[in-house]
Amino acid sequence: MSDQDLTYAPLGFTKESWATFARDGILIIEDALKPDQIQPLVEALEEQPRGMGWNIVESDPRFAELIDGPAHVGYVYDVYGEMLKLLRSQSFKREPGRQMRVRWHFDGPRALPFEVFGGKAPLRIKVGYWLTALPHADMGNLVYIPGSHRNRPYLSQYHTHDPSQDERHLTVKPGSMTLMWSGLWHRVAENRSEVTRLNLFYEYGPTWIVACDRFRSTPHWASSLSRTRRILMRDYGKPNDAFRPPKEDVPIYVPRPGEPDLEAGRYAEHVPAALRKRSTWLEQQGIL
Repeated sequence: MSDQDLTYAPLGFTKESWATFARDGILIIEDALKPDQIQPLVEALEEQPRGMGWNIVESDPRFAELIDGPAHVGYVYDVYGEMLKLLRSQSFKREPGRQMRVRWHFDGPRALPFEVFGGKAPLRIKVGYWLTALPHADMGNLVYIPGSHRNRPYLSQYHTHDPSQDERHLTVKPGSMTLMWSGLWHRVAENRSEVTRLNLFYEYGPTWIVACDRFRSTPHWASSLSRTRRILMRDYGKPNDAFRPPKEDVPIYVPRPGEPDLEAGRYAEHVPAALRKRSTWLEQQGIL
């Protein structure tokens, strides 16, 4: 690996945007994609044979480019740092008149949810890219309850389509991006419009959380990826690599200029870089 293979992670959270995300469980960022970036993704999605696609990064290079998409990867890197992993990639085509709606739920395990293990940071973050305009409700919108990832393990409407007085319907313009906390209660409304809702989801977490859409990647496809994308897929044949990534996969990114080194002076020279802790942005900011 040469120095030319290493780059800075794109910028992600500010203290203000993290505070909003931690409070609401969702962060909405407009104009994350430019029009010339939206159209190729729309074309790729329309070529998908089903209403919902799984592990889409393997199906089309236009989707694979978003494994480390610069609009979002800095945010998830801020949370998971050198243990960052793509857990799932999905596409959705929610056509008018079809009962493609989803009942109230939260992402992640149900019988023992992630919040049992803490709550200062999510164990999964779902990045959404919205490729069609959703100016009003009843368009197959994402419906969510702000703040419901905090101390709300139960919802009386769980596993139903019944409305909640606290719910909000996501209305966005094309190119908008959302970050969603894994424990946020949400559902999908019926599409009563004349527009097919198109969107993509890329979900991230630490390497030791199991992937949702694959056991292993196709070897030929994985070998074609750039170094960073290959690492983020974490296609490891040895289970222990999920806890201790191999030395060739460390680091993913070099520290951003001005980031504090909380581990400076803690390690002797003989300790390999792959075995040294590197603080996440959340730790650097004193959030964790």
